Amino acid sequence: MLSEGPLAIAVPVRNEVELLPRFLRALAKQRDAGPVTLAVFFDDCDDGSEALVASFKLPFAVVTDCARMGGRPNAGRARRRAMALAMEAVPGGALLTTDADSAPAPDWIAAFRRGLAQADVVAGRILTDAGQDSPTQGRLGRYYDRLHTLRRALDPVAWEAPHTHHWGSAASLAIRADVYQAVGGFADMASGEDAALLDAAARGGWRLRRDADVRVTTSSRRTGRVPGGFAAALSAWDDDRVVPTVTHPADEAWRYTQHAQARALHGGKRFEALADTLRLSLAEVEQVAAECRNGEAFAARIVGAPPGGMRQVSLAQAEQLLGALEGEPLEVVA
Repeated sequence: MLSEGPLAIAVPVRNEVELLPRFLRALAKQRDAGPVTLAVFFDDCDDGSEALVASFKLPFAVVTDCARMGGRPNAGRARRRAMALAMEAVPGGALLTTDADSAPAPDWIAAFRRGLAQADVVAGRILTDAGQDSPTQGRLGRYYDRLHTLRRALDPVAWEAPHTHHWGSAASLAIRADVYQAVGGFADMASGEDAALLDAAARGGWRLRRDADVRVTTSSRRTGRVPGGFAAALSAWDDDRVVPTVTHPADEAWRYTQHAQARALHGGKRFEALADTLRLSLAEVEQVAAECRNGEAFAARIVGAPPGGMRQVSLAQAEQLLGALEGEPLEVVA
């Protein structure tokens, strides 16, 4: 069972000698971790990160690799190399990944094991260093958590965590090794490799659980290792003059409702109403349904934007609109 068997933690490192000690100390304090291998890929490191990891005493095995690839940082490529190293260590086990500037909670590994007993992919919650959030960042986080709660009210799934969240970040992610291979692994892209992997998993029909009991605290630095990453987002949110825009929550709610409808209909033969709602031909809906191995894959593949498109509104507007949706009676598809 994955909840008890071997797992490996894949960590790409690019000049993290200042924050690595915090990360390694957090790993050393893991409780009920079970058999673990730490797989570290050093990406163009020249600051002593390799020597630091080699000298640190951890209560489990450590495997490393390095490369001098040159050029601009590429998060997807580096994480893919780290995951390949982890796969070699536990070819039939579970793969975890995080970042070297993060500090996993003491029960991080144990919580992932519990989550993987229920799902194929588990995304953990990301916390930032105390006192370092900007007001805008805090508001966005709370808004997206509320939106995800609405999603699961409209489209409940058996594998979701009772205490959930909106995050889907490689800073705290676990996946079965066979599922990772099936979806093609992390893409070679400068940023956004985590979102791409989760999208591929959903379209492949794999169960994704967002579990708030799986926690890491990540650094709140504003200068990151890759362009377009979390640090860049934090820097942008620091300017309170910038008014964030988000998708209209009613448009998101429409998609969630259609996901539930598609999931419930898969395996049957009556797609006329769904095709009409999605404004697709019945033949197209039937073809996609036939190609999908389960309702999760069908829902992810067949539901697109609502007929009027995905409208953009300010965060302040979205907060008010979401409040109204939260107060409405919910029609849950059985």
